Amino acid sequence: MNKLTYDPANGIDFWEAIHKLPGFPAQETMPIKKMIFESGALFRTTDILKSIGAHQDAPLVVVMDETPMLRAGEDLKELALATFRNDGWQVKVAWMHANESGQVHTDMPHIHEVQASLGRGCSVLSIGSGVVTDIAKHGCFLYQQETGESVPFAVFQTANSVSAFTSNMSPTFVDGVKRTLDSRYPDALICDLETLRDAPKEMTAGGVGDMLAVFVSFPDWYLAFRLGMDSTYSELAMNLVGPLDELLIDHAEGIRLGEMESVAMLAKIISLGGLAMSLSHATTPMSGFEHVMSHVLDLQAEIDHAPLTVHGSQVALATLAGAEMYHRFLTELDPAALNIDDCYPGMEAMKTRIEENFRTIDPLGKAGAECWADYKQKLEKWHSHRREFETAIEDWDSLRTELGVQTRSPEVILQILEAVNAPMRWSQLTPAINEKQAHFAFLNASLMRKRLTLGDVLLFTGWDREALWKQIWKQYA
Repeated sequence: MNKLTYDPANGIDFWEAIHKLPGFPAQETMPIKKMIFESGALFRTTDILKSIGAHQDAPLVVVMDETPMLRAGEDLKELALATFRNDGWQVKVAWMHANESGQVHTDMPHIHEVQASLGRGCSVLSIGSGVVTDIAKHGCFLYQQETGESVPFAVFQTANSVSAFTSNMSPTFVDGVKRTLDSRYPDALICDLETLRDAPKEMTAGGVGDMLAVFVSFPDWYLAFRLGMDSTYSELAMNLVGPLDELLIDHAEGIRLGEMESVAMLAKIISLGGLAMSLSHATTPMSGFEHVMSHVLDLQAEIDHAPLTVHGSQVALATLAGAEMYHRFLTELDPAALNIDDCYPGMEAMKTRIEENFRTIDPLGKAGAECWADYKQKLEKWHSHRREFETAIEDWDSLRTELGVQTRSPEVILQILEAVNAPMRWSQLTPAINEKQAHFAFLNASLMRKRLTLGDVLLFTGWDREALWKQIWKQYA
């Protein structure tokens, strides 16, 4: 079996090894002091908290939602709270309550609830998957900004679901639109293998799907770099994550069956994904067209007060769409047929297009205004870096080769999804995504953010995206 090139369980040795990688930020040292991936890690929580500076003579604020969770047949949250109280902690629970959709979302009201629950000398432990983690870490971040006090903060990961646990950013709903806010690292990550093994299977499948995004996000990042749209590109993230497709294929059966070695491997892979973003100071390594498409789907659900589907599985289906886009782009683009002048739409035309398109799902216009505020920056930059696009088209063979190295075929992505028993069609998601929702998200994903992806290039070059979508939907409906 393939092994991790860099194992986050190795403590200081891990940090010293990745510090030598090209692109590692010079100002970072060991931002997450402890990362454990062990059987019985729940019962090491007290030691971990003390090791990051938490004191038992002040409250331990435990951030949780009300989702029932089991560990080895017991109620996880009751077991955890009883364990902490028996260990002598002054436990103060900050409950995050669901909205009209029946779910907790990462939004400013929840974040401010956490911020308000903190006080001098306290420490914080989040117990939950990605949303609870993002809420807790951004509440801690805002508290530090307000008071100047950095509270000891540990994450107890309850599912191998998303890469939020080691990230210093928080994707947050702002006027219904997901925006990535600068946040903070946790001081410690606790991965209790029994808890991760017993998490709902759909959450684990989602974690695999969230990581498969790199086969669209990595080439999107490189493409933006070559076109002069993102100067931050480095190979740090790709080197850190390693041979992801091979690792997931090797461990797919173990992940599906809940074998401890594979549970731990997936947890480590997910933690590396979060670190890849944090150390790159952007979500870009793990978030390209596929995540923007997912965000538009989330926007539609948020406006309708509908529940969100499992994030990673939704991303996996969007990744398949992105992989199909790359396959066709790399095999069918004819640079000689491009009229470069036609690739530069005007500002007013695009502003009108964005406002009109998003008004179909948000008649109040708030979503369209928020999207235009970001997109405007991308369009201005696209116009100012025309020469880089012309150069890339002249050097198309080189660019095509490099993009081909970084992406993977839809068949490889499907192989991994099938092996872990993950959804492979939009109709298999819970709740299912219908063609109208997915079609809108596919066509409008590129109009949402300032980050350039292949979706933008297809739009600018006049690609028949309607025909492409019909092909994609036929395969993955």
